[in-house]
Amino acid sequence: MHALSFPVRLAAAGSLALAAVLLAGCGGGGGDSALAAPAPVLELDQVWAGKPFVLNEAVTTPAGEEFTATRLRYYLYGFRLRRADGTWFEPKTDAQSSDGYVLVDAAEPASAKFALPAAPVGEYSGLEFRVGVDDPRNHAGAQTGALDPAKGMFWTWTTGYIHFKLEGRSPASPEPEQRVTLHVGGDGLSRTIFLPFATKPLKVADGLQPTIHVVVDVASFFGGEVPLKLADTHTVMDGPHAVPLADRYAGLFRVDHLHHEPAAARP
Repeated sequence: MHALSFPVRLAAAGSLALAAVLLAGCGGGGGDSALAAPAPVLELDQVWAGKPFVLNEAVTTPAGEEFTATRLRYYLYGFRLRRADGTWFEPKTDAQSSDGYVLVDAAEPASAKFALPAAPVGEYSGLEFRVGVDDPRNHAGAQTGALDPAKGMFWTWTTGYIHFKLEGRSPASPEPEQRVTLHVGGDGLSRTIFLPFATKPLKVADGLQPTIHVVVDVASFFGGEVPLKLADTHTVMDGPHAVPLADRYAGLFRVDHLHHEPAAARP
């Protein structure tokens, strides 16, 4: 995981995967109007304790350890919007494909901005999504789109996907070359994130381009009541040991603001 007014560009990692759902129906309440309005855009601003998160730049973790990240990638999927009345707009996706999956890569800034599935006209009070890969997709073998093994998120030594990948180096790590390898993958390790729009609703309307700006604070992944210590947790590459890391996703995301701009005229 930005300017507020530049033209919306769809991330290559997410646009193809989400294109199929733009014409799909919806669930969670029924009776929705036609999906005629511009699709909401999600823009992720990846930071470290309020400053831009930069790969290959040393930072100090909440535990007081030096850390230099060299790679950060994670999957998002299962996007749905909560209406003001508490019901949900949930787009239909093909459970047998990579539809709806987005791979965010800190080395590719464009991957942090993408269109959500087109939603019916109305007002929405929050956004929900999941971090990771669901169990059926995790067992479906190598796939295409955002789940293409060429993306570097598929384990070759065992079946399944890496949901969240954070790599780097730290003097606190006893590994050769001070390596830090935190790979979260396996069944039951995706996590649901719900982000309320606290001050005002997201408006979906014809002629209006809504954008949700979300801050992804990587430092928060290391924080919490018990800060992550790289001296103790420096190499994780299996499911059981990854559970505490997956539980740290909740602190990563928060809504910074919403904005609504006139949409570009459509032919």
